[in-house]
Amino acid sequence: MQKQSSTGWVAGDVLIFNGKTTYKYVQEIGNNVLTDQFCPNTVKITFLDSQKIELFITESGVCGGRSFYAYGEIKDGGSVIFEYAVPVITLPDGTNMKITEVIMGHLGGSISGEGIDRGTLVFKGKFDGYSLTATSNFFFKCEVEWPANNIFPTPVNGPIQCSWTFELTIND
Repeated sequence: MQKQSSTGWVAGDVLIFNGKTTYKYVQEIGNNVLTDQFCPNTVKITFLDSQKIELFITESGVCGGRSFYAYGEIKDGGSVIFEYAVPVITLPDGTNMKITEVIMGHLGGSISGEGIDRGTLVFKGKFDGYSLTATSNFFFKCEVEWPANNIFPTPVNGPIQCSWTFELTIND
């Protein structure tokens, strides 16, 4: 499965990974960990050319079986960057939703920071040929008290540091 050309992976190569996505939310004031949960996942990476990739991510466990696409690249040195597709979801009525809209609607607040771009989350990390780790860091600010929030209690004093991390290994 380690088929490579001298310049990287060959278009059409497919790698299957197993691992988890960790969702960590830390209150900036007091550095209190509000949530640190993970969801098992399987990720299929298809190389579109020697560096550009398509990821098909399927989460299970407490995440409820979500599947979605992401796109990015793996450079020859092993650096990885990818982002969720825009839109990430198309509802039955044809309405398109970006991942940032899903997050803001689910948690009742606003998001900002280096991991946010064009309505999607940007992940940066490394791939060593066997393991892939990538993280998106951003800030969340609760704007409403929402009793249905099952991730952390609201309201929260001040911004929340959020990090979503993929930790994956190739399925042998």
